[in-house]
Amino acid sequence: MRVNRKRLRSNIGQALIYLVLTVGVLFWLIPFAWMLFSSFKPTTEIFTRFWPTHFTLEHYKLIVAGGTALERPFVRSVFNNLFVSIVTTTAIVVTGAITGYALARLEFKGRRLLSNAILYQMIFPGVLFLIPTFMLVLRMGLFDTYTGMMIRFLASATAVFLYAQFFRTIPQDLVDAARIDGAGELTILWRIMLPLAGSVTAFVFLFNFMARWDEFLWNLIVVKDYNLMTLPVLLATFTKGEYGGYPGAQMAGATVLVMPILILFVVFRRFFEE
Repeated sequence: MRVNRKRLRSNIGQALIYLVLTVGVLFWLIPFAWMLFSSFKPTTEIFTRFWPTHFTLEHYKLIVAGGTALERPFVRSVFNNLFVSIVTTTAIVVTGAITGYALARLEFKGRRLLSNAILYQMIFPGVLFLIPTFMLVLRMGLFDTYTGMMIRFLASATAVFLYAQFFRTIPQDLVDAARIDGAGELTILWRIMLPLAGSVTAFVFLFNFMARWDEFLWNLIVVKDYNLMTLPVLLATFTKGEYGGYPGAQMAGATVLVMPILILFVVFRRFFEE
């Protein structure tokens, strides 16, 4: 009897857990499914039906073609988003690996102070430095430029911290053997350290690429030219004024924005788990 009661309680507990998880998944899936289906619905069915009577590509054709109706360079904004995301993410990996190696393996004055400063910076929210950074961008003449969008994200304290922590786990004998063989510090970093830090590099690249791909506030502030806007900023202009009458185009653009991130997460989820 006791065994049966324990088994019953265990089954009830598992059932409750699965129920809660299922509800949580539905809360996430239903808005996403509505957005996805709405991008293929006729305009008249977007707010009246969940499942369309027939599927259409008119909204995708509208945002890709642009034309006189929207006057928004949607395709160019996708390339802008890709360019800015790749450049800034690559810079974060390079600066994070070099700085992390220096903090983990090199002896120099002020190393502990620099390490603590990087840790302390991680405590403060990025929005705290938004106005000072914007003033610097204005003074440097980088407003309405690609450089203005990217300069704020060329380094990451989190990336430096992750690389430094991982490099400290690598045996010092391996580094000393490379130095005895005549390898310089950069050679040790690129030939020995980085190949061993494959999981860290993958995580840093994917995490920062996703963050830069979805970046909205900073790009909205420093760019006003439609030809330089990234996709999230350009999509925001679809919700104002006369462009609010294109909900299908908004849903199609949002779907295009979300899909690369979902694909990256599904393909490389092993690195997130690690």
